[in-house]
Amino acid sequence: MNTPKHALYAFLAVFLLVLTPFVTACSETDEDTTIEWTDWAIRNEAYFLEQMATARAAIAQAQATYGDQWEAHCDWRVYKNYRLAVDDPGTAFDSICVQIINRGTGSGCPLYTDSVRINYRGALMPNPLSEAEVYRNGYVFGFSGPSRDYHDVFDPVSAAPQMFRVSEVVQGFGTALMYMHIGDLWRVYVPANLGYGTTGQTYIPASSTLIYEVELKAYYRAGTTPPEWH
Repeated sequence: MNTPKHALYAFLAVFLLVLTPFVTACSETDEDTTIEWTDWAIRNEAYFLEQMATARAAIAQAQATYGDQWEAHCDWRVYKNYRLAVDDPGTAFDSICVQIINRGTGSGCPLYTDSVRINYRGALMPNPLSEAEVYRNGYVFGFSGPSRDYHDVFDPVSAAPQMFRVSEVVQGFGTALMYMHIGDLWRVYVPANLGYGTTGQTYIPASSTLIYEVELKAYYRAGTTPPEWH
């Protein structure tokens, strides 16, 4: 025979059992912040292909109009991953596309074994599904200079470049560096498989297209000692 205490415990057990699904559903809804990353890989692929299509269309138009002199009249480039064989065309995702912001005057280009001094910003693609403005505008995950601000990174007088080995950066970034001349300032679009692929990094979700703004300030051949920057 149940006592009043036993009856109360039984009532509470049933009440909690019925209530639990509602509590769980509410909690999952309130704490769910993954909507901003829905179809992230698919959206990133589409975004990169859009930039590639823009680059190829601009190049084709310049070639049709200016022939062999097209490069002087077009601010877009497409470069195949340096790791691919010369006769391997690869796919669209085996190449990077580049938008030239400023043209430098240097004559040579860095090699894979070289070190470079660069001013740069690295960012994700704009994410309109995010509630955070920094992600909607394209989160800046890495930069030289005192802040993410474009002026701080690329100020011609005060911006201090950082040094990297070409061989140490992701393949897409390294490919761009090996085509740059001193003074070039480029915006580089790197597909995920030439960036961090399906492995996420701090502040960089897996399968992310990477967007680099990079200015080549100097480069040094292997075995040489870089001078102090002034």
